[in-house]
Amino acid sequence: MVKKNIQNLDDIIDVVKKLRDPKKGCPWDIQQNAKSLAKYTLEEAYEVVEAIESGNYNELEDELGDLLLQVIYHSVIAEEKKKFNIKNVISKSVQKMKSRHPHIFLKNENIKSIEDVNEYWEYKKKLERKNKGAKSALDGVSISLPAVTRSLKLQKRAAKEGFDWENALDTLKKVKEEVREVSKEIQDNNKKKIKEELGDLFFSCINLSRKLGLDVESVIRDSNRKFEKRFKKMEKNMNKNKLDWNLKNLEKEWQKSK
Repeated sequence: MVKKNIQNLDDIIDVVKKLRDPKKGCPWDIQQNAKSLAKYTLEEAYEVVEAIESGNYNELEDELGDLLLQVIYHSVIAEEKKKFNIKNVISKSVQKMKSRHPHIFLKNENIKSIEDVNEYWEYKKKLERKNKGAKSALDGVSISLPAVTRSLKLQKRAAKEGFDWENALDTLKKVKEEVREVSKEIQDNNKKKIKEELGDLFFSCINLSRKLGLDVESVIRDSNRKFEKRFKKMEKNMNKNKLDWNLKNLEKEWQKSK
């Protein structure tokens, strides 16, 4: 059930501005800047994802509010520096979405299917990057992104330029090749090369997930949950049966906890 709207955007902007008032505001809020808030913004985004995956809409409502607060905070700080305000942020977002959806807002009849939409979307983003001075297809992929997300974006950009494996099986061959190279460097005990080859292996696994049409973050989260559930079951059985925590018993209970 949708709750009656009591507050609006101006209310939350007013709250943030009062918190940052140099004379009457909160000492912690006053000293914050865009860089100091960046980690909280990322944290709130992840908590939104967690709420979505839990299917708990009350929790999602709460986390979206926290993420919105971060957007307002950054906008207010920028406004203090006379750079932009929240209205500029909203206006740019509206313009961008309308520009990328001409089939809706400009009645462009050449865009009909989902494939057409995706193709035009990428065309517009590529044009926007070019207008910002991008010279490479990989320019503009933020280095501040989480490593897995950035790897995926780099791979997708390269693939759109034709630099891609033909299918998932070919990609899997590359993964196996990287496994062999990691094994070799471990045997040689070359720490520098181990790090390099292990990075190549991770990169190839991300690429394999992409070629299979799987969301790599979702794949890893599912694996984390699977490990956590299985470990807790093993842990419970170990304690219940008062078993010694040696490798033999752990392996036996681990296999039983499937």
